[in-house]
Amino acid sequence: MKDNRQDMIEQLGEKIQERFTKEGKPISFNKYLEIFLEHPELQSRSAAHYIRDTFDYFGMERIETPVGEVKRFKMFDAPFCQGDGRVAGQEKAQEAIYGLLNNFVRTGRVDRLILLHGPNGSAKTSIIRAIVRAMEHYSSTDEGALYRFRWIFPSEKVDRSGAIGFGGEATEGAEALDTFANLDGEQIDAVLECELKDHPLLLVPVEQRQELFNRLMEEGRLPRDFPIPEYLWRGDLCAQCRKIYDALLASYNGNAAEVLRHIQVVRMNVSGRYRKSAAIVEPQMHVDAGEAQVTASKSLASLPRAIAHLNLYQPRGPLVDANRGLLEYNDLLKRHIDTFKYLLVTCESGQVALEQSTLFLDTVFIGSTNEMLLDAFKEYADFASFKGRLEFVRVPYLRRISQEKRIYQDQIKQKALGVHLAPHTLELAATWAVMTRLNKPQAPQDASSDLKDTVGSLNPLEKALLYDGGEVPPRLSTVAARDLANFLPDMYRISGSNYEGRIGASAREIRMILMNAAQQEQRSCVSPLGLFDEIRDLISQKSIFTFLQAKSEDDFMNQDRILELLDEHFLDMVENEVAQAMGLVTESSYQVLFDRYIQHVSHWLRDEKLTDPVSGQSVSPSNEIMAEVEGVIRTGDQNAEEFRKNLISRIGAYALDAEKQGEKIEGKPDYSKVFPTMFDKLRTNFMEKRKELINHNIETYFAAHDGRKLQPKDEEMVQRMKTNMKELGYCDSCAQECMAYLQKRRICD
Repeated sequence: MKDNRQDMIEQLGEKIQERFTKEGKPISFNKYLEIFLEHPELQSRSAAHYIRDTFDYFGMERIETPVGEVKRFKMFDAPFCQGDGRVAGQEKAQEAIYGLLNNFVRTGRVDRLILLHGPNGSAKTSIIRAIVRAMEHYSSTDEGALYRFRWIFPSEKVDRSGAIGFGGEATEGAEALDTFANLDGEQIDAVLECELKDHPLLLVPVEQRQELFNRLMEEGRLPRDFPIPEYLWRGDLCAQCRKIYDALLASYNGNAAEVLRHIQVVRMNVSGRYRKSAAIVEPQMHVDAGEAQVTASKSLASLPRAIAHLNLYQPRGPLVDANRGLLEYNDLLKRHIDTFKYLLVTCESGQVALEQSTLFLDTVFIGSTNEMLLDAFKEYADFASFKGRLEFVRVPYLRRISQEKRIYQDQIKQKALGVHLAPHTLELAATWAVMTRLNKPQAPQDASSDLKDTVGSLNPLEKALLYDGGEVPPRLSTVAARDLANFLPDMYRISGSNYEGRIGASAREIRMILMNAAQQEQRSCVSPLGLFDEIRDLISQKSIFTFLQAKSEDDFMNQDRILELLDEHFLDMVENEVAQAMGLVTESSYQVLFDRYIQHVSHWLRDEKLTDPVSGQSVSPSNEIMAEVEGVIRTGDQNAEEFRKNLISRIGAYALDAEKQGEKIEGKPDYSKVFPTMFDKLRTNFMEKRKELINHNIETYFAAHDGRKLQPKDEEMVQRMKTNMKELGYCDSCAQECMAYLQKRRICD
């Protein structure tokens, strides 16, 4: 065991040493120039360019959804930390941010603040945090390497003249020392950091720097269309570094090479925790930068005479910390407007004036606010001035169930709940959240009357299911279903100030509901029924939750009706699962029955015989089979022959329409899609006919759990139900609870 521990310690030490050698070992300015000349594109990026490349580094994928194709940047799935902190949905906001970064890159500078706006809890902050964490990881890679510099002043061990590199008699071997960057700690008297993290290239005078870029382009080592940022094309050192540089240059009689001996270049990793090129400004009431006098520090008393007389001021604050990276203004509009008026000039010029100096920044500014504060801000007298310096990115509540569910899957673990999480609970919670955010849909004025009627007939549950999986209500005809599916991307598109997704239950409220459900003493599981109890309690608090005060339109924003629809949806799920657990039916049962029916109808219309699947004999189409199915799906006043001809015609029309839409159908189509209403009727009929049997089996299941003696066939049935329900994710407690609820609501009502 001791040897193993020693091996682990040695391996850990080797890895730390290896990482330091790769990322932490200081280098001279000349060595940095070699790195720059080897990868000029990577080392000539602005902060906006760097963040855009962070997006690109992790890649992007195109995803087909029922509401249209979306582009998703993979960094928001947090692959660098096993998905922890990933952002569910919000692809439009991601794409908008990426587009704005592109604009900043093309113009060579950041001249706008990106303002994410949306309701509370819509993932605005999560989006920004994901960007910062991605930057942190990217900066640790070879492609994302960033560099900064500091000033090194050697001790008398290196130069005993006392001038510390400013003339005098040098010690033996000192003449061969072309840089102080690699000196040990004991050989250094003073180190001055550049708090603004200036780019090392700023040490090259502007004219020579521009000549260098032009030469690299002429030689083809830098693309001619490469967007060199204004920060590097015309920029200069911060005030402190400029004073030091000029003083040293004068001391060395204009020998810049001697000045650069004092430069130590180090690798810089982005860090939100330690405010390295990523910082947050909270809604506080003071300016976001300041200065502190450097020469007042006793630890720097050994500065050389050439600069000891200078009044050096180190800038500090979030603006300084975030330079060459990202600065987040959290809840920007919660601050008094006067406290961020400086942003007008800062965004315009990339600089901010302090008492002793002016900061020149290379920073991407991004902020967040909620809609209520933004509405109030729009009424402010100077809003027009601010608007010219802001780029608005809308971040609404999610409107697709699967995306909303992913939030709870990530954040609410069964271990944290302490009790069993029953099937469908998270899905139903997500469904309810989405339904509370939806507005009554309307077709455009120039749409057909049929489409207007179809769209206007949707209820919140149908609209939520349509958004999520393209699930068209079974009650619609094939033509109506097709028209609705074609209109879906337009329906999903949001516009206007009262956009869909602006109000509703937030993910924070859902988490609260689920955690409260876990504490219900009367239940041993977090189940849908416990969820419904908590929802009822929440919607009774209309004075607390703003979305409960919204005016309803038909079923939309009608919270009692929304809960009723959710309850019926849950019962449909349970009814189907209990029937399957009993071995009574599966989804394929309806498909097999309908397939067989269509086969008999098509042969009957052609007056042909068909092959019996059991005997293999040629037999006439069965009137009994056709009559059995038609007794459920055909209304009494329809002629049987016309009804059957219409069915076959609709199958042909469906296949042709699918072909026009680019969908290739091989073999027979999925009849459940061609005739959704008929399939729904078959399922309902099946359950109605078997109510008595289902009720008997549920009672038998309860009797077994009460310890009553059963007949062998009933014991076998109960065991089968237990096994099947367990495979579906139910424990004994939530299985009994759901069966009892089904029995009460649909079997014995």
